[in-house]
Amino acid sequence: LGDHVSVEVSEGIEPGQIVISSINGDNNRLSRDPVNNCAGIAAKTTMELLGTRLVGLSLSLHKGLPLGSGLGSSAASAAAVVVAVNALFGNKLTTSELVLAGFELEAAVSRYHADNIAPSLMGGFVLVRSYNPLDLISLPFPTDKELFFVL
Repeated sequence: LGDHVSVEVSEGIEPGQIVISSINGDNNRLSRDPVNNCAGIAAKTTMELLGTRLVGLSLSLHKGLPLGSGLGSSAASAAAVVVAVNALFGNKLTTSELVLAGFELEAAVSRYHADNIAPSLMGGFVLVRSYNPLDLISLPFPTDKELFFVL
């Protein structure tokens, strides 16, 4: 369960641009236009935060989370992409900066919030204490309690 992404530098793509070469698992419901796709928006924002404009990127995405399910499918795509793009260029961004890159996609598809992107990147429970400045707190999982999720 989850999204998988492949990101690679492509000489055939104009520097600073993103191309979505394939998306699987979406029943052709997602846009292949990176300006209108969560993965594309996240990749572009991450490249901008890194100051990387000299190469073009090709993205391939496999959707493992059902679209429109309320499970944070768009945030899963964004998290996968921002981590992959950051890794491709030497892991220069902090977790908070990666969350900020994910904010751009959330603003584009719904509203400016971190309730899906922060846990997608940090794991577990995350308290968003403030947006300006960004203040995220990772909360420990209560190991002495049983917690069940029913989907």
